Amino acid sequence: MNKADGINASGLPLCKVTFYKKIERGDGNKLGELTLPYDPKSLNVTHQNCLKDSKAIGSESGSARYQKSPPSSLAITFLLDDTIIETPAQYAMTLSGETTTEDSIQDMLKYGLAVQGETHLPGFVTIMPLNMVLNHGADGGFHGMFSDINVITELVNAKGNRVKAQVVCNISECLSSKEIKLRTGKSSPDLTHELQFMDGDTLVSKVESIYGKANYVHQVASVNRLPSIRSAKVGDYITYPPLER
Repeated sequence: MNKADGINASGLPLCKVTFYKKIERGDGNKLGELTLPYDPKSLNVTHQNCLKDSKAIGSESGSARYQKSPPSSLAITFLLDDTIIETPAQYAMTLSGETTTEDSIQDMLKYGLAVQGETHLPGFVTIMPLNMVLNHGADGGFHGMFSDINVITELVNAKGNRVKAQVVCNISECLSSKEIKLRTGKSSPDLTHELQFMDGDTLVSKVESIYGKANYVHQVASVNRLPSIRSAKVGDYITYPPLER
């Protein structure tokens, strides 16, 4: 049993964790990569539809209407344990007092939570179990950003390094505009789009990509009750309705 089988020597499934400095993932943006064992019972992916209840007086049951699809979320617990020796290299590290557990934790904190100097954002992450598909995207991985990392220390060696720990992680889905369009097929200006405003977006560029022309930007701002075309903030959900063209 090894990484090629998707499980480690203890029979735990393995997961590839890849960090990127930008939401447009690719080898040129890669910060680091880990392959870690995880608790299969801890792996939970939550998908939601946001429904808006009718507030009309006398409205009947079943009057809720679809509003949007919030970002999906993933929870996973990694089980790191250097007391299990699989390779001569791990044995040598044990003798020296260094541990892959401590290194893995520090890498997750460095790439997953610390703000990167170039982008002024934490790194983006792709979670990909080696024996499981998590979504319907091209690679089957879950793409997002860590919302929190909880390290539960179970065993420490004489040097003060963790040799056994549980790392409980929660990840919120973050997709580039290109990925969203590919998954939903919502590229037509004749459909209503509700897209989250991302870092680096401008209302002008978003309007131009959806409608083919930037001169609809004031109409979109009006629909969203924005005081100006520059007042959309990162994280806002902006509605792009069908417009007369």
